[in-house]
Amino acid sequence: MHIARVIVSNFRGISSADVRLTGNAVLLGDNNSGKSTLLEAVELAIGADRLHRRPVIDEHDFYGGRYLDTQIQVEVVIVDLDDELQSRFRGNLEFWDESTGSVSDSAPTPDADVVPCVRVTFIGRYDPDDDDFEGRTWFSSPVDEAGTPTQEAKSVDKREFGFLLLRALRTGTRAMSMERGSLLDFVLRAFEIEVQMWENLLERLRVIPVAGDENTEFGNVLSSIDAAMKRIVAMEWADAPHLRVSELTRDDLRHVLRSFMATGAPGYAAPFNHQGSGTINSLVIAMLTLIAEKRSGRVIFAMEEPEISVPPTSQKRVVDLITGLGGQAIFTTHSPYVLEEFEPEQMMVVSREHTTGTLAGTRVDLPASLKAKIFRSGIRTRFCEALLARRVLVTEGDTEAASYAALSKTAARTNPERFARLDTRGWAIFDAQGETNVAAFSAFFRGLNKQVAAVFDQQPADRLDEIEASADLAFEQQYSGFEALVLAEVPADAQKAYVDELIAVGVWPSHIGEPEGEDDASYAKALKRLLQKGKGDRYAADLLAGLVEDDFPATMTSILEALKEASEAPAESPSEPEEEADDNAVSR
Repeated sequence: MHIARVIVSNFRGISSADVRLTGNAVLLGDNNSGKSTLLEAVELAIGADRLHRRPVIDEHDFYGGRYLDTQIQVEVVIVDLDDELQSRFRGNLEFWDESTGSVSDSAPTPDADVVPCVRVTFIGRYDPDDDDFEGRTWFSSPVDEAGTPTQEAKSVDKREFGFLLLRALRTGTRAMSMERGSLLDFVLRAFEIEVQMWENLLERLRVIPVAGDENTEFGNVLSSIDAAMKRIVAMEWADAPHLRVSELTRDDLRHVLRSFMATGAPGYAAPFNHQGSGTINSLVIAMLTLIAEKRSGRVIFAMEEPEISVPPTSQKRVVDLITGLGGQAIFTTHSPYVLEEFEPEQMMVVSREHTTGTLAGTRVDLPASLKAKIFRSGIRTRFCEALLARRVLVTEGDTEAASYAALSKTAARTNPERFARLDTRGWAIFDAQGETNVAAFSAFFRGLNKQVAAVFDQQPADRLDEIEASADLAFEQQYSGFEALVLAEVPADAQKAYVDELIAVGVWPSHIGEPEGEDDASYAKALKRLLQKGKGDRYAADLLAGLVEDDFPATMTSILEALKEASEAPAESPSEPEEEADDNAVSR
């Protein structure tokens, strides 16, 4: 059983979304891209206890706060139903066509590639007559003559889907509390023992004495209250005042009951949320295992950022355990270690157009030129940041990548009104490892709905056209190599100062000759040898990081300004060229 499609309208930061899933998935994207909102929308529709919260929704849950003239709608399609679930929902079954991503109400022909499904729709709205918000969930089938659903999906129905949203692996006080929707509450419902537990507990609490007969002073106070009350109202209305443990309702008990665990001190236990991260995480996994086993794998687990408070090796183990429980597992993450546990086709990049609120989910589809093995081996070192970012700056090599990052930091610190750090503006820098790869990787990231810029040296006309077509912004540096740019545009005094510093502190490489004279040309030749033979040591980035504003290379300066401007406005269409940044950096 798994979620195949989610359609969202007017929920929080999402005006519209239509996302398809095929099984286990990891949702990627920068902060505020809508990953968490998408999962919470699913919880509204099929979370068994979500509608017990009060209020179910409020004005801030409506896109743009426009609750007077819109309604929230979340549709979830669930497929891979076993025989028991098909029998349970036989009156609600429709048919899902994976090839078209559509649902029909007619039985398939024998050769059709369709499967039974259940479609559930949550509708939330503001009722002006009651001046209140309401939310209800309906099966999309059956419908009446007007096409309106007629059967409401109750909590007992939703429980069959086994959907559970964990907002963090370390779930704090909720995991082992008795609040609705907690892990412990979910386990008890799965084992169908909760009702009798409540009755037994309430019966025992009703007879617990609180400061009773053994406390004479307290007894005198109650007697005085009793006598005073009988002078005001009839005897049978105010008889025998006494104390009990709370109001003895289930709701009160849900908020005060806590699980305790041994602390290592003999004979002493503490609330479970006071335990260490490792203990809590292990407990959460154990409870999820219980749920999956009891439900024979009919579960859908959605987990946000399993890497929180978990070391890298444990992150991988957690993902492996959850995905191995059966059913469907959906994660959000910012961790390369979590990403490594998924195949490319299980990765979905979530992006949201911030001016319209439209959310898109794009599955990672590797180009033919990019082998899956290379992609997987580079997750930590190259691809992770770019997959998670909103914008990607593709460079020819590592030297350019390190240099633009270094200069952007120095420039932003020197003149924040004019410059901005690339990372704070959402730009991840990706090393294409060669000029022939720039166009392919630009097209790849652009296909994931990211704003893409490419920086490269002078190119032949055919390759230049290819890069320009693949990127939103294309910056051709008018030099034959990055070292040539640095030597041509960094002032001679700054070059000499950098070389002298390396020699003075004893880090100038012994295999690279020092300047043969005191003139600028000798220093330039020595620096050229250093930059060409020491690419891996990032000498160019160090040189640029130490410059003052007047010494910044003009080409890089214009590109950084253009990238800052591009991050302040909606991305331009590739058919709408930018104006040239300056004589040496051409933006197309």
